[in-house]
Amino acid sequence: MNIAVVGTGYVGLVTGTCFAETGNHVTCIDINAEKVARMQQGEIPIYEPHLETLFQRNIRQGRLTFTTKLDEGVKNAAVVFLALPTPPGEDGSADLSHVHDVASQLGTLIQSYKIIVNKSTVPVGTAEQVRKVILSAMKKDPSEANSLFDVVSNPEFLREGFAVDDFMKPDRVVIGTGSERAKKVLTELYGPFVRQGNPVYFMDERSSELTKYAANAFL
Repeated sequence: MNIAVVGTGYVGLVTGTCFAETGNHVTCIDINAEKVARMQQGEIPIYEPHLETLFQRNIRQGRLTFTTKLDEGVKNAAVVFLALPTPPGEDGSADLSHVHDVASQLGTLIQSYKIIVNKSTVPVGTAEQVRKVILSAMKKDPSEANSLFDVVSNPEFLREGFAVDDFMKPDRVVIGTGSERAKKVLTELYGPFVRQGNPVYFMDERSSELTKYAANAFL
């Protein structure tokens, strides 16, 4: 499957590399040209146990590539993961400007069906906001536009120092979507990671977003 990951921070790079390891073709996208150039040369920008081995192997085998160009990265992608920073503002609320900016750009680029998956930690209701932003940027009839994409919430539960193990052998996978089409694709995508029988929980988008905050609160 062709996948794009927007953002190559801690979550994005682990996500992209691990999906490449299971045979997918992954394009990681970042606006930092210097960082992208370094990764294209095989230089990994973060340290996480076991990550560099997977990173180097999948670059060599052509399954993991990097670009600064969003249009190039998402053109052939069936699934686009958003792993963007959502830093807290002065009042403690999450800054969603990066998420909204990329969503707006995606609205001008989507020409065939894509699943937009939010992996960032975001407030409840963000999936609906992202959907509205994409729709507003599309210059298409509403009925046609709605059929071209789904927005999914798929929070990450990665522990620093164990992120690769947590991704490759997750305790559970949480996917928020009301779309049967998206559910089918993501079931296939996550299949290799849950072969031991660990659960994949499907729920609505808001419940999925809330699950991430609930897990953080328990931790």
